[in-house]
Amino acid sequence: MTQEERNSGYYHEERETASEEAWRAYHERRLRGLAEHAYQFAPAVTALFDRAGVKPHEIDSLEALQKLPVTTKTDLARLQAENPPFGGFLAVPVNQLKRIFMSPGPIYDPQGKSNGFWGWSEGFYAAGFRAGDVVINTFGYQMTPAGLMFEESLLDLNCCVIPTGVGNTETQVKIMKDLGVTGFVGMASFLRKIGQTARAEGLDPRRDLSLEIGYVAAEILTDSLRNEVQDMFGMQLHQGYGTADCGCLAYECREAAGMHFTANAYIEILDPRTREVMGPGEPGEVVVTLFNTTYPLIRFATGDLSAYTIEPCACGRTAPRLTRIMGRVDQVTKVKGMFVHPQQAQGVIAKFPGVAKFQIVVTRENEVDRMLFKLEMAETPGAGFIEEISQAIQDGIKLRPELEIVAPGTIGEGAELIVDERTWE
Repeated sequence: MTQEERNSGYYHEERETASEEAWRAYHERRLRGLAEHAYQFAPAVTALFDRAGVKPHEIDSLEALQKLPVTTKTDLARLQAENPPFGGFLAVPVNQLKRIFMSPGPIYDPQGKSNGFWGWSEGFYAAGFRAGDVVINTFGYQMTPAGLMFEESLLDLNCCVIPTGVGNTETQVKIMKDLGVTGFVGMASFLRKIGQTARAEGLDPRRDLSLEIGYVAAEILTDSLRNEVQDMFGMQLHQGYGTADCGCLAYECREAAGMHFTANAYIEILDPRTREVMGPGEPGEVVVTLFNTTYPLIRFATGDLSAYTIEPCACGRTAPRLTRIMGRVDQVTKVKGMFVHPQQAQGVIAKFPGVAKFQIVVTRENEVDRMLFKLEMAETPGAGFIEEISQAIQDGIKLRPELEIVAPGTIGEGAELIVDERTWE
């Protein structure tokens, strides 16, 4: 398929190219319906409105939404723990869900039965995926929703999906070569590793593989990594932004000049401290009101920092665009596409009383994240300690760490539990 064919058209032209006035009317109509529905069927939303002294009919404009407080990811985890499984935000009985996932936190993520529940189809189409593409999906299919949420949108576009998951790069190369794979979904750093494996086997990824299009998420995509991977495979590489709680929130088009807001939510950029609404170009936290009658999160703070632009895009889509993800607001840190929560790490380390203090240091080398646990010991560790604690950390936060036992006093009093030393272009 030619690049021109991949770059043409829209998934939903009328909506994607709507005027500013039409976008506002659309959002306000969806907000009014959501407020009434969520207040009636989701107890946590009812309580949220009542605490704020707001009635559903008062949410009659975009500005009126500011009457309601923000719910953070930490709030969501706490509410779920207090009132399992969904903290009162679920607006249907549990047995009416299609699937239930668990993300680090831990946080339960529901999937309703409606078509397009996660909302990624529009982003895949904008990135160039088309009917007939053979796509490897390297996101995981267990516990967390990424693998299945992406697969369902690819199937919606009539792509053929190969659920490879992450790892085993030699097999990934064989599958790509044998099956004429044209599309990749996963993390850019992993696609780069696949390309390096292909080269080590004497293959030229541009000549010997058929990859034309890639869609990446879950890690910050630097210009250098994008350019390296595109040159390695001779392909187009685009990124999307979303969360396990919300699905797709923004996506790149062919211009790769920021990520267009989805029509499935109303997105605000707020000052993380004052909750003041920020304007174009002003950095703040991404806060989402999800147009989802199954799981109506209202003013949900993702913890991600970004800014947006309203400058016209040459692709013709009129929604504002996130310029880039700038990092995290809180101590929750994303490593290799997985969130690492301080409380989760504390829960694991608490099982090892011989550890007096610990600190997680996150770095990035050659476009690959590294996670180091520094451990101050209260007693000399016994045989097998390193392997035992390493396995416990991997079981608890789904990532295998590097470990270093450091001298007492190395980790200062009051030091942050997670130190992110990564820098981004």
